[in-house]
Amino acid sequence: MNTQIVDDVERSVRDANAVPLTRLTKVKLAPEASSELVRQLVARGLERGPKTIRVPLAAQIENLLQGGTRVPLKDAGKRVKGGTKAEINTALAKLVREGRARVVVRTQTEVLVGPAERALDPTEIAQLSKTVAQVGKTLKKVQAKGLPRSILQEDLAALFAPLLPSLRFITAAPDDAPSTLVDEALRRLEDPALKLVRIPDLVRSLSSRLPLDAIHRALAEGAKDGTLELRPEAGAEFLKPEDVPLCPPGPRGTVLSYARRVSP
Repeated sequence: MNTQIVDDVERSVRDANAVPLTRLTKVKLAPEASSELVRQLVARGLERGPKTIRVPLAAQIENLLQGGTRVPLKDAGKRVKGGTKAEINTALAKLVREGRARVVVRTQTEVLVGPAERALDPTEIAQLSKTVAQVGKTLKKVQAKGLPRSILQEDLAALFAPLLPSLRFITAAPDDAPSTLVDEALRRLEDPALKLVRIPDLVRSLSSRLPLDAIHRALAEGAKDGTLELRPEAGAEFLKPEDVPLCPPGPRGTVLSYARRVSP
């Protein structure tokens, strides 16, 4: 088997995440040559699916989470290529069991995050459940009919005291200026070909370190001094409603949803 053919096909698969078995090459191969091509691709770390050669499903999921990106769980399956729903769910469950990914609930949305994200462990979840139950009982009495009632601040603090270690917010170190953190995130998240970064992805990757207004200020400063280029979405219909508040406003009512580093 010609090594150049294998190299070219491997590159195509890794770029697309999955390629149908019938479209691996433009030229028709004999069955023996086709089998040898698949064997060599698998030996290079790719995976054979029922109808495709693909980047392993687990690797695709982990790649989605690089740079601190957070992905709504309902969208993860749509962004993984070449696998059935059952296969993707199996790969995802394995990653979660092994601690290589985590599913967290943000308001009412299930979100897939990387293992570095600070999420509550099972013991902390149990403590939170216990605290919520205690607060609920207290509020029931406070809000019962009769004289207006309240809660002492010291009693409320005592109720939440066991959760204080879990409530420590990860803040940037003094030397980590917002512009530095934003620049680092842009370098991690930029598309290797287009060099663009979706601003909603950037904001979510930094949400545990910087407030939204600080990220927007850093983007605006970069655009002003020429180190960044900010672009609007091609059309408003392509921007999800939940992403709009994460994007800075642009001229004439536009929403700036992409950033590109201009400086090297």
